[in-house]
Amino acid sequence: MRKIHLMNKDNRDAQVAITSLKYEKPYEMGLPNKQLKFKRYLSATEGNLHKNLSSVHGDNYASKLIEEDPEIDIEAIGKFISSSDVVYLSNKSEILYAPPKTVEVIIAPDGSEKERRDPKNIPGNVDDELPVRWTGKKMPKSEVAIRFAFKRTIQLKHVDGVTYDYLFEMANELQDENVMVLVGAGPKGKEPLIFQANGMPYRGFLEGRVHDKKYKLLLHLSNLELKRLNLEPTA
Repeated sequence: MRKIHLMNKDNRDAQVAITSLKYEKPYEMGLPNKQLKFKRYLSATEGNLHKNLSSVHGDNYASKLIEEDPEIDIEAIGKFISSSDVVYLSNKSEILYAPPKTVEVIIAPDGSEKERRDPKNIPGNVDDELPVRWTGKKMPKSEVAIRFAFKRTIQLKHVDGVTYDYLFEMANELQDENVMVLVGAGPKGKEPLIFQANGMPYRGFLEGRVHDKKYKLLLHLSNLELKRLNLEPTA
């Protein structure tokens, strides 16, 4: 069970569970009461790809495809693929026997390349010694929806009776005010949320929903803020 170390507005912290949301499928593929299975089959081998075919038959080998079917390896095509491994290729399509060096490219707001540097190892920080903090920066739901693009949403769940009261209180407050609250990592809650080592940094917004004694506390994650372009002509 994955957990998040969370602090509320009263500076009380607790370890609570996090899970991915489960969505109901709008439709099922296949026939009623029939189980559908997906399988992978081999469609081409290296010797039957365009590069190799053109080197043997020339670039205009359409007649060869019709007359002789050189693109089909009778012994291999159609075989069932049970498992596969990732293979890295160079820009010359040569197999790399060691992983390539990763370079972090920093892009400026105008889309131009700003900097290249060696990537840094960044640890996750949501289940760290320092809790994810309730910042108190609340925004109406309607405003958050048009200002940020959400990439993921996860649900926070209690692990015992004490954390039930803890999370229920948060959800109830957010629903009553019809707002979301920004949460952040680090000593002052100003750092983005990183759920795994070298993972994507996110801004986190808590949303609460309550019905009777039931609650749902959702953490919406965004890595993109939507801003209005200034299209006014300049002198």
